[in-house]
Amino acid sequence: MAQKTGAYVAIAFIIGIIIGALGGYFAAPGKTVTTTAVSTTTVTKYATTTATTTATTTATTTATTTALKKVTLTIEYGEPWKDLIETAIPIFEQKMKAKGYDVTIQKIMLPYGTDFVSRLASDFAAGTAGDVVVYDSFMTAAFASAGYLLPLDTYVQSWPDWKEFPSAMQKIVEYKGHVYGVMIDTDVRMIWYRKDILKLAGLPTNWQPKTWKDIFDAAVQLKSKASKIEKALGINEFYPFYIPAGTKWGEGTTMQGFYMVLLGADKPPYNRLYDYKNDKWIGKSTALYRAFAFYIEIYQKLKVGPIQYNFASDVWSTHRKVFSEGKVAMDVGGSWEWAEGWGPKGVAPLKACKTQCSGQSGSAYDTCYFNCEAKYVGYAKMPGFKGGAEGEPQYVTISGGWAIAINAKTSADKREIAWEFIKVVASRDVLAKFAAEKGKICPRIDAVQVPEYANNAYLKSITEYLKFTDFRDALPGYTKVSKIIQQITEEILSGTITDPMTALNKYDQMLKSAVGADNVEELPVNTEPIYTG
Repeated sequence: MAQKTGAYVAIAFIIGIIIGALGGYFAAPGKTVTTTAVSTTTVTKYATTTATTTATTTATTTATTTALKKVTLTIEYGEPWKDLIETAIPIFEQKMKAKGYDVTIQKIMLPYGTDFVSRLASDFAAGTAGDVVVYDSFMTAAFASAGYLLPLDTYVQSWPDWKEFPSAMQKIVEYKGHVYGVMIDTDVRMIWYRKDILKLAGLPTNWQPKTWKDIFDAAVQLKSKASKIEKALGINEFYPFYIPAGTKWGEGTTMQGFYMVLLGADKPPYNRLYDYKNDKWIGKSTALYRAFAFYIEIYQKLKVGPIQYNFASDVWSTHRKVFSEGKVAMDVGGSWEWAEGWGPKGVAPLKACKTQCSGQSGSAYDTCYFNCEAKYVGYAKMPGFKGGAEGEPQYVTISGGWAIAINAKTSADKREIAWEFIKVVASRDVLAKFAAEKGKICPRIDAVQVPEYANNAYLKSITEYLKFTDFRDALPGYTKVSKIIQQITEEILSGTITDPMTALNKYDQMLKSAVGADNVEELPVNTEPIYTG
């Protein structure tokens, strides 16, 4: 009975994490499918045995026969990684053939329309998950604490390629000092901006703020030129700066916006939601105070942010559309927006680039469009509060993404084979080419050595962000904490909260109520103004 109770608790914890987490790849619009595709491919293992016979002439001869040792390896993954897995399989086949294995690979592909996280959690609980699984890295703590993932410490320690994964890409798959996965798909975040609009306001088109003051100053200058910008673009409303806030964004508010601000608000380790040294959530800190002050400055004091866009029925589509139309000059968003947001096949392509490239098709159109996009759209690193001040981060960003791991239930005789498959999937060329094809940042620093990746100027430039990126506190209680942040930023939007100390005090109270006062600590708070104009 104790074992069953423990299992129920683990499953309940995972369900709580799933409900609160925002999955970038959960369900593709318009592709509601509930079936599972299973296919099989075979790798041959040749195990050599020797039989010795003695001739009547007393000469001994050796006859060699070939025996096959069969092993079945099951791979479970979502359809977004179909091309990656299917590219890796034949390479893996050749590699294992050289090692003498006969492996039958059984593929379990979860199609678009499936909630990948929920499905995998259910499969783990039922004991039907694959030997190798692709999972949301946000679930590392939940899956590891439930005993679903095999620790990979000994494997990565002897793998030379592990050093090519930056510190954040390694830590994002760690839990309580153990590594449980290898990142295969990630992202970073930045400030997107319209070069043409900044130029109209007299700002540089290669804009890169070094402090928060630079952001506020630019927003104020853009606001002063609003009429000129609206007339030039033929629009009827304009906002200088947009950062996700409120409950409509869900986890997007916390990760996409608030954590970007928080990470730059103070020096480590005081710039987080959780204190890993003392194992407590942080209820009060200078970083939290400054982060709330940032939102108040944008939406209440300077009034340079679009409050109503945060209450749209579809905030994700809205933020892409208004940026594409020029109604927003600067937009805090993710690296995927270059293609997925306002790219040639994106949600909201740029009208000027569609017109400019209208006479072309296929790859020629894409090339023309991206060249045009680069003339209109720029991206800047998010700076810290005081920029390069001693002990404080100069630039910040945050990453999520997906990892590949070994099911803890995989039998011991298959674990080495499973690890060999992971090494192929996460190898430099396979991963970099997949990332280049999909227009995504590769979690390996050495991806820039692969021509297909290096030839993409955008991907090559943002790979630098991996050197200073960070990650969420994916721990028990995080989803409750995230929802509190969403609620308080929404009260800032509505004007219910207009000063940072009120926001901080309410956050502290709500946090203690949500996770327990004994699990919360309060740090000293510096209340100096974050902007004086």
